[in-house]
Amino acid sequence: MADPIQPSESQDDRFGFSEDTFAAVRKAHAGVLRMGSYVPTRHEVSTMAPKDLIPILQDWFWESPSELIPSKAQESAVMAILRTRPDAEEFSSFIREAMEFNSAGPAAALEL
Repeated sequence: MADPIQPSESQDDRFGFSEDTFAAVRKAHAGVLRMGSYVPTRHEVSTMAPKDLIPILQDWFWESPSELIPSKAQESAVMAILRTRPDAEEFSSFIREAMEFNSAGPAAALEL
């Protein structure tokens, strides 16, 4: 089976997730768009207002269906874009949360 994640530098790229992956998620969830099912494009990560983008990233990183859970490489790509933005400071709490979650792992979050 081919790897469904094929990263691209295109601004319309959704961090390597193909349209087939999104179609499979919709089918698996009976057409219901679950929280975390929206993966922003590279352009959106580069340009969206922090107040709009942070909730989208939180949902994707921590609430996505299993087919859309971001890999470490995808998370790193998002973080790299966020760090280059002129308003990067506004993402510092989100970046810190993501790093803490990744270092502790999901099991630690369940212990809270």
